[in-house]
Amino acid sequence: MDEKEQSSYDESMGDCLLYLEDAAGIVAAGPVGAIRRFNGHFAAAWELRQDLLAGASLVGWSGLTEALRQSIERLVAAAAALPEAAFAGNDASELFHLSWEKVREAANRFLAAREVEQAR
Repeated sequence: MDEKEQSSYDESMGDCLLYLEDAAGIVAAGPVGAIRRFNGHFAAAWELRQDLLAGASLVGWSGLTEALRQSIERLVAAAAALPEAAFAGNDASELFHLSWEKVREAANRFLAAREVEQAR
C-alpha cells in the first residue's frame, strides 16, 4: 500500500472508530436513551447491534493501542453473543432484554479505553 492509500485507509478506520464510539455511547447510556435516540424505531436493537459488529473491521488496524483493540474485541464479542430475542426487530423494547447488560458493560469499558487513548 502506498502512502496515499495508507492515508485513505487510516482516515476510513478513524471514521469507523468514531461510528463505533457513537454506537457504544448510545448503548452505554441505557435502553431508554437508545429508544429515544432511535425515535422508538422497531429495529433499534438490530441497528445498534449491526453498528457494534462493524467494529470488528478495526481489530486489524495498526492505529489502535493494544488496550483499545482488546476493548473493541470484547465489545464486538458481546454484541455477537446477543440472542436473537434481543435484536429480532419486533420492537424497540428489545433493548431492555437482559443480555444487553453485558453489551453495555463492554461499551462502557471501550469508552473508558478510548478516553484514555485520547488523553495521550
